[in-house]
Amino acid sequence: MNRSIVTKILHERRTFRALAALVLAGVAISASAGLYPPAAPPGSAFIRVFNGTTQPKVPAQIGDKNVGDTAALEASSYIFLAPGSYPAKIGSASQNVPLQGSKCYTAALEQSGVHLFEQDCFNSQLKALVSVYNLVDGATVSLKTADGSQSVIDNVGANASGHREVNPVKASLAVYNGATKLADAKPVTLERGKTFSLFVTGSTSQPVLIWSVN
Repeated sequence: MNRSIVTKILHERRTFRALAALVLAGVAISASAGLYPPAAPPGSAFIRVFNGTTQPKVPAQIGDKNVGDTAALEASSYIFLAPGSYPAKIGSASQNVPLQGSKCYTAALEQSGVHLFEQDCFNSQLKALVSVYNLVDGATVSLKTADGSQSVIDNVGANASGHREVNPVKASLAVYNGATKLADAKPVTLERGKTFSLFVTGSTSQPVLIWSVN
């Protein structure tokens, strides 16, 4: 076979392989775009919903973003928005929520309405963040080791939250009201780079403790 013809055939094969690789790469990128949400622009505000009621599913929308349905005593994933004030519809409750840039918010739905918690966003890859959200009226709670010997987060008032960065470790923790243990939390393994939120609901006589991990 003529050498020039052979050279032309080899060139066409290489071109075909390159085009095929580009097509496959485009398919992979398209699939990834469908699987993962776009990255949040710098300075975004982040917000999630906690369903502190017995309603099986609570729909929520904040601004033009649909949070989806959140099951009873569970927290949704975070969504991001540009800083500003937005109308929020969570279940049957409606109110405006003011959001600051680079802040993280939890909109907790209770029987009495929506309570908005604000905190600094957590970015460490070396520590874990433990947060306590106190939804028990008239009680100040502290998070301690189960035996009460070591305090993790002290004196979180009603409708307030407390936060602390800790080393990764398997932990057995409990919620106390002063020196009185209210309830043991489910043991957790605290992992680097993750936020472990403990929602305290119910009452001091019948507390309900729920972990949410983000």
